Amino acid sequence: MLEGPLARLAGGEKLVLDVREGATLLEALRALCSLRPSLSVLFDTDTGDPRTNFLLLLNGRDVDVLGGLETKLSEGDELCIIPLVRL
Repeated sequence: MLEGPLARLAGGEKLVLDVREGATLLEALRALCSLRPSLSVLFDTDTGDPRTNFLLLLNGRDVDVLGGLETKLSEGDELCIIPLVRL
C-alpha cells in the first residue's frame, strides 16, 4: 500500500508485486521501482540507497524491528510505504 503522494505517483494506493520466495525487502523495493519508475524517489539518486524519509511497515510492523531492508518476504505479505515529514 502506498500513502499520500506516493499513491499519486504510482497511479493508485495498491500494487501487487510478484517477487521470488525469500526475496528481501530491498529487492522488492527495487522491483517496485522497475514496475513503476515514478517511485524511484524511494532511492537516493547519488548513492542508490533507499531514502530514510519513508516509514516501511510489513504486515503492520515497522521493518526496523524485523530486520530492516534484509527482512525476508513471504507470500501474502503486505508492505505499506508512508512518506514522513520531519519537523
